[in-house]
Amino acid sequence: ILNLLLFIIVISLAAVIFNSEQPDTQLKRLTGIDANGINTIQISHNNNSIHISRQQGDRWLITRPVKIEANNFRISSLLKLINAPIHTQYSGSEIDLSAVGLSKPLTRIRFDDHEILFGRTNPATSLRYIMKDGTVYTIEDVYFPLISSHFGTLVAFDLLPQAAVIEKIMLPEQTIEKDDKGLWRNDIGSDADNIIKTVEHWKNDQAFGVHEYLQRKDIGKVSVYLKNRDKPITFQITDTDPWLVLARPDLGIEYHLDIKSYQQLIEPE
Repeated sequence: ILNLLLFIIVISLAAVIFNSEQPDTQLKRLTGIDANGINTIQISHNNNSIHISRQQGDRWLITRPVKIEANNFRISSLLKLINAPIHTQYSGSEIDLSAVGLSKPLTRIRFDDHEILFGRTNPATSLRYIMKDGTVYTIEDVYFPLISSHFGTLVAFDLLPQAAVIEKIMLPEQTIEKDDKGLWRNDIGSDADNIIKTVEHWKNDQAFGVHEYLQRKDIGKVSVYLKNRDKPITFQITDTDPWLVLARPDLGIEYHLDIKSYQQLIEPE
């Protein structure tokens, strides 16, 4: 029994020593900065700039190249870069910056005062070279596609601003507005409930994607008048097959929606 006890003790001690000597498999992080404390993001890619600022309630607003609400989910994904897991790191003297695309980087992002430069990917590992404060790191290449895309990729899917109050909607075949009693009406005599549903669709419907504006045939126009706004928000209908495309040429973007939205937004009963 004594020998058995000694054997168990030895095995237990060996296990403790073995585990204590194992390297930590958790990858180090690029920084320990709290992403919740970041208030501004600036992206520069091929001489194009995007500026984004935090608003109240952890919402984000794109302020350049245009002023429009940002896609908060995608901004949250972008913020994870500041704490990205790093695979390798090198001092500036240990690596040829020109060989990894960091001697004259064309893409950079700044979180408040913290700047990250983007280089090439390693063809053997598919990891992206980045540089921060003179140190070169490799990380998973999941952030660069978002940073290097057209700014529309970071625009909110909502057709109208979150706090928008609709006063009138001018559709191709009808105009919707409130009468003297404050009730929604249109000029083709539709049922009141259907008119209210149309207004709600314009307030709440979202695109499944926002892309760079592509000039197509102008099929029709929609103007949405909002409270406390001098000019209406105007959408061009530029495609209905296979989906509905509502373009904002003034902003250089277009919203892509499921084709069923055509009946709900453009030609309601």
